[in-house]
Amino acid sequence: MSENSRLETVDFDARAKQILSQEPILSARDVEVTFSLRGNKLVAIRRASLDLYEGETLAIVGESGSGKSVFTKCFVGMLDKNGSITHGSIMYEGEDLTHYTEKDWLKIRGRKIAMVTQDPMTSLNPLKTIGRQIQESVELHQGLKGAEAKRETIRILEAVGIQEPERRYKQYPHEFSGGMRQRVVIAIAVACRPQILICDEPTTALDVTIQAQILDLIRRLQKEQGMTIIYITHDLGVVANVADRVAVMYAGQVIEVGMANEVFFDPWHPYTWALLSALPQLGVKGEKLPAIDGTPPNLFNKIQGDAFAPRNRHALNIDFLEEPPMYEVTATHQVKAWLRDPRAPKVEQPKAIMRLSETQNDKGTDPNAYHPHLDPNRETLVEVKNLQVTFGTGRKKFVAVDDVNFQIYKGETFALVGESGSGKTTIGRAIVRINPVSGGEVLFRGQRVSGRISKAMDTQVIRSMQMIFQDPMASLNERAKVDYIVSEGLINHHLYKDERDREDKVQAALSEVGLLSEFSSRFPHEFSGGQRQRIGIARSLIMQPEFIVADEPISALDVSIRAQVLNLLNDLKKSRGLTYLFIAHDLSVVRFISDRIAVIHKGRIVELAESEELFYHPLHPYTKALLSAVPNPNPYVERAKKLLVYDPSVHDYSVDKPQWVEIIPDHFVYGNQRELDGYRQEIAAKK
Repeated sequence: MSENSRLETVDFDARAKQILSQEPILSARDVEVTFSLRGNKLVAIRRASLDLYEGETLAIVGESGSGKSVFTKCFVGMLDKNGSITHGSIMYEGEDLTHYTEKDWLKIRGRKIAMVTQDPMTSLNPLKTIGRQIQESVELHQGLKGAEAKRETIRILEAVGIQEPERRYKQYPHEFSGGMRQRVVIAIAVACRPQILICDEPTTALDVTIQAQILDLIRRLQKEQGMTIIYITHDLGVVANVADRVAVMYAGQVIEVGMANEVFFDPWHPYTWALLSALPQLGVKGEKLPAIDGTPPNLFNKIQGDAFAPRNRHALNIDFLEEPPMYEVTATHQVKAWLRDPRAPKVEQPKAIMRLSETQNDKGTDPNAYHPHLDPNRETLVEVKNLQVTFGTGRKKFVAVDDVNFQIYKGETFALVGESGSGKTTIGRAIVRINPVSGGEVLFRGQRVSGRISKAMDTQVIRSMQMIFQDPMASLNERAKVDYIVSEGLINHHLYKDERDREDKVQAALSEVGLLSEFSSRFPHEFSGGQRQRIGIARSLIMQPEFIVADEPISALDVSIRAQVLNLLNDLKKSRGLTYLFIAHDLSVVRFISDRIAVIHKGRIVELAESEELFYHPLHPYTKALLSAVPNPNPYVERAKKLLVYDPSVHDYSVDKPQWVEIIPDHFVYGNQRELDGYRQEIAAKK
């Protein structure tokens, strides 16, 4: 297992002095962006201002729809055709970019200001080789041709961490993993040698280990090429890792901006408080996460006062009447909140933000929390024995899951974590009989439910086991109304007396997940991501299941919506006595919600332990690598940590064969005798 240390520890005071001594290289003032949609006017950016300084990394954070991407697209001339800048200025190199024509933008876009987009698959041409796509950028912006341009392209591929660049040069996007495709998109952007690089959610869809590698890559390229970087993200762990300064956006405005340590440790806007408080890393296990009530305002309407006021528990009367000015907290820290006014009452920061300064991982556990796996009378609800799942046949046969064993006890949340492609979802789908099992068996209440079973047993499994899918939009029928989507299981299995009974059950399920009864007549596209996920949960609940497989149910959600869904899942667990298999790759979330965690790598579980035990005493090198990459919202802790990179070649199983062993009570690990002896020594040394 190799070790990557951070390139530098940050001195925020020195960075602040450096920024104060400079003139901004880009300055946006009172920018307003309007979109014309179906004859209506939507004001997406409402008089937003922001400065950018040479060599810095500025992170722009906020919920989906806050205007992060739209605002920065103004800096590179990439607004949609129905959008236009209707007020303000963006000064760059002595010129106002708001007056630029498309011909003018060709002098700036790519050459001086470049953008890395969110989804690498949609931004790459599937019909062109990777090498050709990067080389086009090299030829256009560096003036190189032929063999010289190809050599530079291969050098750039190597620089962004693509191994065997000569071979990879000839391959197509579909032959690359998600992390490698993101590296290619970054390569295309840096091939232009821009002064400013805008990274729009560059790590959102990536595993934590790949995310950490991409962040280190961008930081290294920034240092080598002297770039100024803007990060657009809703992940505050990423912000803590990369940002010198942070700008918080809400409803099309910059409502707080300051050095990263100022915004994290001394925030002043209640919205910033809410974002930080909703982080699972700062929550107390067994207690609710502080979620943000309500929804962002409708930007088709004129907003009076502070846009956040209806969702703000600390709102003053004036918040509903008059928009606050931008107050100066320090020379580098400004906030748009009436709480900063000298006449405002003193309000204490939330406890979660006070906990942020604690450097240890443990933020506390509710002492009254019940742990089903510790109950001497615990009941095994689901048991997986020697499970194997394969796809394809003959030479194309692929073993996705091999020799997996675990038990899930009634009332617990059992988490399955690992990188993309590790087999997590395959196991979940095998348990609920979506994927066929090629070896081993799955037991529910002691009865085999895998393979061929009777029709009566199949019906019982469908009623007792349900699944919440990862992508709420893809898993909901976009042509069906919510009423039908939620009641589809009832209809298929005739689980209602009459139409009135069906409607009552739908309304009860919607109410239980916090949705209004009138939502039943709407279509999925009319809802936010968090609301769509609630519809998916309601669809599962209506069957009155005992056991739910939750497959990455919050991976596509903003931090505030994520807190709402996590609270909902925990509430339903208590009120209904549910048992969960929670599948995820984000260990910070898993730690907050789970009783026990199993770590899976390439189809095999390598470690299984109680949640806190796994975090305090990880044994397997793959587990240690995953934990080292978990983002920490404390900027000092995040940048001081060392990233461990798992190398499977450290295991020599040629003679000394591995086995699955309970190394201490309730802590299992996969390894050969030599490794197990080493793990026992590790445990003894920590006691």
